[in-house]
Amino acid sequence: MDPQIKQKIQQFETFVNNVLKADLAKLAEKLDARNTDVAEFLQLKLMITTFQNTNVEKTGFKTKVDIGNNFFIQAHVPDASQILLDVGLGHYVEFTLDEALVVINVRIKLLEQQIANLRKAIARTNAHIKILLIAISDLQGLSEKV
Repeated sequence: MDPQIKQKIQQFETFVNNVLKADLAKLAEKLDARNTDVAEFLQLKLMITTFQNTNVEKTGFKTKVDIGNNFFIQAHVPDASQILLDVGLGHYVEFTLDEALVVINVRIKLLEQQIANLRKAIARTNAHIKILLIAISDLQGLSEKV
């Protein structure tokens, strides 16, 4: 086998294994995080809708709150007409339930756009990996013919 071809094959394999597969793992991790965020917002949206439909926002409700290490205390929420939402960087803003639904819908749309972009980036990275693997097999085929 020609030493230059062997060196190119080794460079391509190293690039695929060290760079592209690492990028693919990072993108997959980001995608999982965004999907988790969407699921949490959908769950919150469902809870707010349930509050509105059952008039719990005016009458209040009892619940159990996890204070850590699966220790729960009973809590009573007398007025559920306001909700605190994390708007980023650890800052919370108080919203009415209707305002919260608007903000949640905007956040869900934003996250869905990010998910679509991440899926495109994953597909692009997979295509790069496949192209390089084809190039490696072509180079190996050329070296066998020589």
